[in-house]
Amino acid sequence: MADGQSGDGLLRWLIGGLVVGLVVLGLMVAAYAVGYHHGKNHRNRSAAAPAATSTTTTKPQPTTTRSTSTATATTPSASPAQLLARGKVLYAADGCSGCHSLTGAAGAGPTFKGLAGSTVTLTDGSTVTADDAYLSRSITDPDAQIVKGYQSGIMSAAIAGHGLTGKPADVQALVAFIDAQR
Repeated sequence: MADGQSGDGLLRWLIGGLVVGLVVLGLMVAAYAVGYHHGKNHRNRSAAAPAATSTTTTKPQPTTTRSTSTATATTPSASPAQLLARGKVLYAADGCSGCHSLTGAAGAGPTFKGLAGSTVTLTDGSTVTADDAYLSRSITDPDAQIVKGYQSGIMSAAIAGHGLTGKPADVQALVAFIDAQR
């Protein structure tokens, strides 16, 4: 009987070790995937910025020490087409597409399809029209007004590294992109 009990103990110990090992492996794979996609987004944004700059080179640019992406993002006379194109690049490069669909499909965040101009119900039961001011605030301060059915903290954590509060032209471009998804 003692041999049977020690065999059962060893089996439980081995199974427990395998379960813990699989959990740790899963966490490592998830951490790698997040880091990979985060690094990929930074590379895409860096590669996309020069392409956007080439569309505005016909106008003389003031000589400043701003980076290329900042100069592109702060061009005050961007046409609606340029804003839309910049918004599309940001949507893909900053990871918006991971949570916000363009098809109406559910995600971690509300779909962009039909969002602009619609009436949105918030978690506190109030409603608000998703106009440009609401969309801008939702991008720069995502936890200010949470849409019913969604959780606070998710978007603010996802966009923390993008510094959108200091990039009003990027916010304007994202709003233009969302407006176009009607």
